[in-house]
Amino acid sequence: MSANGGNPGPLAGTSGEDSRDPGRPPNKRKKIEAGATEFVGGSNTDTEDVTQLRKTAAASPATVGGGSGSSPAVPVSTPPPRPRYPWYPKSGKSKDVRKWNEECRRIGEILAKDPRNDLPTQRKPKDPDTDEAVQSRRDKAVVRKAARSIVSVSSTGHGGVKIQQCSGIIIRQWEEEEKKRVIIATCSNIVCSMGRLLDPVPKLYVGLPKKTIVEGQLLFFNHHYDIALLEITVDFPLQCPSIGSGPSYGQEVFLLSRDEESSLMARQGEILWLEESYYLGRNYQMFLSCEVPEGGNGGPVIDNDGNVTGMAFQHSPDPAVISISTVITCIEMWLKFRRIARPVHGLGVRTMELLNVSLQEEIYDDYDIDSGYIVDVVSYDSAAESLGVLPGDVIVSFDDRHDLTLPQLEDYLLSLGWQFLQNPSCTVYLKLEVYDLIRRSKRSITLPVGFCDTSEQV
Repeated sequence: MSANGGNPGPLAGTSGEDSRDPGRPPNKRKKIEAGATEFVGGSNTDTEDVTQLRKTAAASPATVGGGSGSSPAVPVSTPPPRPRYPWYPKSGKSKDVRKWNEECRRIGEILAKDPRNDLPTQRKPKDPDTDEAVQSRRDKAVVRKAARSIVSVSSTGHGGVKIQQCSGIIIRQWEEEEKKRVIIATCSNIVCSMGRLLDPVPKLYVGLPKKTIVEGQLLFFNHHYDIALLEITVDFPLQCPSIGSGPSYGQEVFLLSRDEESSLMARQGEILWLEESYYLGRNYQMFLSCEVPEGGNGGPVIDNDGNVTGMAFQHSPDPAVISISTVITCIEMWLKFRRIARPVHGLGVRTMELLNVSLQEEIYDDYDIDSGYIVDVVSYDSAAESLGVLPGDVIVSFDDRHDLTLPQLEDYLLSLGWQFLQNPSCTVYLKLEVYDLIRRSKRSITLPVGFCDTSEQV
């Protein structure tokens, strides 16, 4: 606004004279009208040329393209100018100021309804926590690439009532009859409650990266591992993720998910140095330092290179992670056998690796043990109990394996389940080296392993 409250003067960098064309005399200032340039005070020839240019501009719509060798010109309509607030009245009279206020209010209402306000280039991010989690240029590129294989998954019941909102990972796709069949892994909560399949089975909808929504079909779910497998059919390719080997303790990771509108959400954290042996049968779980956002159950955990290393779930007090290697093994087992043979050994254990360092030293000095698994829980009436395994014992090795993490141990036991499904008539055994700290003695036992199929095919 100018000092006297009127219309502003020349733009910055200009003077009262025409500084845009210093080669012309002052009486030949130029003005732009309908795409033609007119020089005031020019010759008759100049005036005729300007008139012809005006006629041409009025007769020809704006176009994109043109020139030799380019695509045919496409007519483009010029968008209408946005309303502008009026200048404050020069008079300063109350009557003029009231009119000015009313006009400003009217213009404000129009601008508030402008659809451009909702463009992603104009609005603030929906999820500020995502902005905080992913800041560097490299991290943004990694997350964006990994996000192409993430979907939102929702379930609805009778009357269209929404039941659950989760996230999912595109695991596999193949072409069949000019269509692409896609397998998606997600959280089993999408179709079950307390381990039981909802009745009737809810309808499933999958939100794909470009805001496309398709209906999904449930293939199976496994409550023990909290995973479900869906299938969708599309007529365009989707991107499968880069699969890593599984998360590591202390590793920095990103947790990715999508909300009910398929908008990307991200959290940054690390894999905690934590085990929960008392949650019997779920020793395979790892834990996250960051929260799982609403709708994030089943979302992928990725490393700093964008490789999917796990799947995240809401869990109290710390969000849980299952290794992607365990998820893939379960899926491949189901695709081949239509069953998942989960090992049941009746033991809740911790690794020596995560034990307090002072206790590690004490155990090594007193018992000469520096690796293995500490027994915290022995299930009643289990084979392990009948063979004399007790809380406080140290299992020095499972089948001569003594330095596996608990997720790695779970994968090994699942491989025994694979052997069992190939030959169900055979009994599978585990060779355990057990050290009794009370008796200061070590013995070998052969533990028969049972297998449980808690998956359900629909």
